[in-house]
Order: sequence, then structure tokens, then C-alpha cells
Amino acid sequence: MGGDFDFMDEHSHHAASGLTEEESRNRDVLRHIMESSGFEAYCNEWWHYVLADEPYPNTYINFSIS
Repeated sequence: MGGDFDFMDEHSHHAASGLTEEESRNRDVLRHIMESSGFEAYCNEWWHYVLADEPYPNTYINFSIS
């Protein structure tokens, strides 16, 4: 992907330069899948997406996962 997850650097940006063709293509594939599924990309982190039409935007939901 051209950078580690949660690594805060310019290489983490969607439009980062210096990526290999494969890294750039992988980011494009992920972005296409996420955006076509209703998510919006955060431009500074290739891994960070948010639900575009959040049904409960002002509600914090906390639950246990077992």
C-alpha cells in the first residue's frame, strides 16, 4: 500500500508521490470499493474511510464484541 497503517507521513496521503505502480493501483482499488460502498476517503490516510450517509452522526455506540 506504500506506507504502514497509522503512519502519519505524506506517504500516507491518497495523492502521495513516490509510490510504486502496484502500491498506487492497490490504493485505487481500495478507494473504488469503499466509495462505491457508500464511504468517503480521508485524503491524508489511505486506510481511513467514513460512512458518507451516517444514520446516527451524533450518537456514540459502544458494545462488547466476544
